[in-house]
This record gives sequence, C-alpha cells and structure tokens, in this order.
Amino acid sequence: MKTEYEKNVSTLNSSSKMDRNARLAIITSLLGWTLVNIDNSFFTFSYLQIMDELHLSINQISYIYTFIFVVGAVASFVAGPIMDNVGRKWVFQLALVFTAIGSVLSGISWSFASLLGFRSVTQVGASTELMAGQVMVAENTPNNTRGWWIGFAQIGWPVGWFIASLLSMAILPVFGWRVLFFLGIVPVLFVMWARRNVKESERFAELEKVKKAQTEVTTEYKVNKSKAKEFTYKQLFSSDLIRTTVLVTLWQLVFNIGVGGIISWLPSVFMNYKIDETGLFTATAIATGVSIIGYLSAAYLGEKFGRREIGAIYMLIGGIAGYFLGFHATDYTSIVIWYSIFYFFGVGSQGVNIAFSVEVFPTRVRGSGSSLVSGAAWLGFILAGLSGPIFFNRFGVSGAVFIWTCLLMVISLLCALGCKRVKPGASLEEIAS
Repeated sequence: MKTEYEKNVSTLNSSSKMDRNARLAIITSLLGWTLVNIDNSFFTFSYLQIMDELHLSINQISYIYTFIFVVGAVASFVAGPIMDNVGRKWVFQLALVFTAIGSVLSGISWSFASLLGFRSVTQVGASTELMAGQVMVAENTPNNTRGWWIGFAQIGWPVGWFIASLLSMAILPVFGWRVLFFLGIVPVLFVMWARRNVKESERFAELEKVKKAQTEVTTEYKVNKSKAKEFTYKQLFSSDLIRTTVLVTLWQLVFNIGVGGIISWLPSVFMNYKIDETGLFTATAIATGVSIIGYLSAAYLGEKFGRREIGAIYMLIGGIAGYFLGFHATDYTSIVIWYSIFYFFGVGSQGVNIAFSVEVFPTRVRGSGSSLVSGAAWLGFILAGLSGPIFFNRFGVSGAVFIWTCLLMVISLLCALGCKRVKPGASLEEIAS
C-alpha cells in the first residue's frame, strides 16, 4: 500500500503534460549541448591544419587533449556542489559563456601555449554544460516521459558533430580553421535568451527551503532532511548510494575512454586508411546523422523496457560493430557502414545512459552525482587522448580501434548491468528510496 505522501507524489508527477519551464529546459539543454559539441568537433576536424600552421607535433596535440580534459574533469567536480547549493541554471548559463569566449579566443591562437590556454577555457564550459542541462530536464519533465526528453536533449552530441562536419567541409578548405572557431560567439546570443526564461525546478526550490529552514518544513517532494545539509560528495559515498555512485561512475569512465579514443583520433585513423579530408567529413556526417535516430530509439525503448537494459543491449551491438570496424573494415564503404552502426548503437546508447545516470541520484545530490559522472567521462577523454599514440605504436590502428570501440564497450555494459534496475515511469522520489 502506498503512503499518502507517495500517492500525492505519484499524482503530482504522473501527468504527461509539461509546463512552459519544462519545455524551455528541454530546448535550452538541447541547443546548449549542440553548441558545445559544434565547438569540440571543430578542434578535432581542424587539428591537422592547426599542426601545419602552428608547427605542432602529434604529441603536442595529445598534450592539448590531455590537459583540457583534466581541466574539464576538475571543472565538473567543482560544478557539482555549486549546482546543488546555488542552482542548476546559473552553472548552465556560465558554462555556455565560457564555451563561447574560449572558442573565439581559440581562433586567434598563435602558439602551442595560447591554443592550450584558450581550449582550456572552452573546456570549462563544455564539461559543465551537459549535466547541468540534463538535471534541469530530469527535474522538470513528467515521470512517464522523463527518459525520452533527456534522450532527446542528448542528441545535441550527434547533431553538433553533424553540423560541424558540414561547416568544416565548407569552411576549412576555403577560409581555414580560425574562421570555424570565430563561430563560437553564437552561444552568447543563446545565453542572453535562456537567462531570461528558464527557472529552477520546484524540486530544487524545495531542497533550498529545507536547507535554509531552522525548523521542520513540509515539502511536496521527498527530501532526506537529515542528510540534505551534509557535503554532497560525502553523501554520494554513504551506504545508501555508494554502489550506484561507483558503478555509474566506472560505467561512464570506461565508456568515454573508448568513445573518446575513436572520436579524438579519427583523422589519424582515416589517414591510415588513406581517406582524405573530404572523406572524413562525409563519413562523420553520415555516422552522426544516423546516430540521431540511435539516440532517439534508445530513449524511446528505454522508456518502455528500462534504461539500464536497453543501454546494455545497445552497447553490446555497438561493441560488435566496433570489432568489425577494427578488423574487417578495409575500404571507405565498409568503414562508413561499421562506423555508422557503432555510432547508432554504441554512441547512441547515451540516449538512455545519461538519463539513467541523472535519475538514480536523489535531488539533494543530483547535481554532484551527475557532475561526478561527468567528471569521470572527461577523465575517460583524458585517457583517450593519452592512449592514441601509445595504442597506435603498440597495437596498430586496427588494434587501437578494437580496444576503443569493442573491448571497452563490453566492459561498460557489464558496469551497467551491475547497477540497480529502475522501473520505467518511476518518479525521481521512488527511485531515490
């Protein structure tokens, strides 16, 4: 039998209708994540040109990847408690400002040191925007469509890469890499609009009320009042959350070593197969375009059958595609086919993976838990940046691709299966308890 409180929460969250703030949270999260990934992919697509103009080595590009992802990981860890104490909206807006400023400054880089510094500014924004946006979506949307809308906002990753591949194909050969980064000013205009419209969720407002209250207060949403005032990272490793914290964090760490490896070093992989710059842009546009459907299909199926289960299935199929990409892709057509399947299922699993990572933490630590997971993801990209030259030298290009896209994908799905199951349609309060 449900308690009176559980009945109230169930009724409060079961409606499929969304208010204006929920719709704005979805739109801002999607567009923000799209803009961030457009900038990130600009660097990947242009680093060969940058190397020529600034006289950089492949090892220096590896150092840039490594350092900016360290910055990103640190920024994510710092952003978590800020989200849980100051607000999700504030972190989200500031992240986009950093992205825009860093992108524009990257376009005027004149040396290794300047490029490293300016890309670090961008990464502060990129690393904190994702989870701030997704937490806003999770806390504002109805239970029975929450996973779908988080997955929908997640397509900002492939949409960003898709748009960037088209822009790079049109701009790089004619105007060069600097013009690409000057386009980063666009997020500033978006921030100005978002700042006036998006509000904090009612859940966060009630959490704030509990923290500030000197006496007992009544709330519509369940809040663990005895723990709410503790340092958030301490709460994440308490007995009720440690299993979730460790497994979800490992899941995203390993997953992003693999995905980060193939994405970060894609130009080098394609160059090994003697595929030119146009082929790189075209293949990326196809794979990322296809993966948009992968993200949405995963989000839809996860809403019906469970996000943990669908994520594991998608990662398994993605890993199989990764095996064939590593050892059986011998020409442009086969590379595009297997890379697109990998992107559809492997990368597309994030359409449910991120939703699961956000919803399994209670509101009192959702910002910190999500940011810890995000920090682990950027740590994965650090290891991906370091692994490129090492893997290429020790295992060859095929071996490196196999490790990134197959082996690490399988390890990720095992971490996912170790997590607790979340019943589709459950409220955030039910999941937390």
